[in-house]
Amino acid sequence: MDPASILEQIELQIANVKEESFSRKEILEKVEKWLTACEEESWLEEYNMDDNRYNAGRDAHLTLKHAEKARNLVNKMPGMVGALASKTMTWESERGTEFLYDGIHLLCMLEEYTILRLENEEERRRQ
Repeated sequence: MDPASILEQIELQIANVKEESFSRKEILEKVEKWLTACEEESWLEEYNMDDNRYNAGRDAHLTLKHAEKARNLVNKMPGMVGALASKTMTWESERGTEFLYDGIHLLCMLEEYTILRLENEEERRRQ
């Protein structure tokens, strides 16, 4: 093969990879925010189970502020998940391929989270 055509093919592949990376970037940023929110949700659940949360000593006010921020973030999570799922479905339909995050189909992760959240809410209502 001609070196010029090989170089042209390599440059084309590089351009394709750059475009793919750019298109994934926005979704990946939203995934990171969602995962951070999931960690806050988990922390908040543990905090709410702690019977001594109001007797935490001199830094109790800081913990209460953290809990308030975490509650606000957790309340936004259904919208966050919906927007992320919508963006992911659009991305997948444009590309004709699944969006994988750490080797797992992102929409499956979101669906699993939604089901778990509904089960937890149902459990809280029963209690």
